[in-house]
Amino acid sequence: MKKILELNGIQKLSKAQQRSIKGAMTSITCCNPNPINGSGNRCRISFPGGSFCEPGRCTRFGGCILY
Repeated sequence: MKKILELNGIQKLSKAQQRSIKGAMTSITCCNPNPINGSGNRCRISFPGGSFCEPGRCTRFGGCILY
């Protein structure tokens, strides 16, 4: 994330700016989570019209960290 923010033309948005963005809803969840602890090693990115899985790490709180 730090490297991305260093690119020209990229800026970090405040919470208020993030809330004002209108557009498609996107969610990130686990692909094939482990039924015992909910963890997994891939993240599903879902949006209207489709979804796909990317390398990442699922957290036990239902979130996902993309690599």
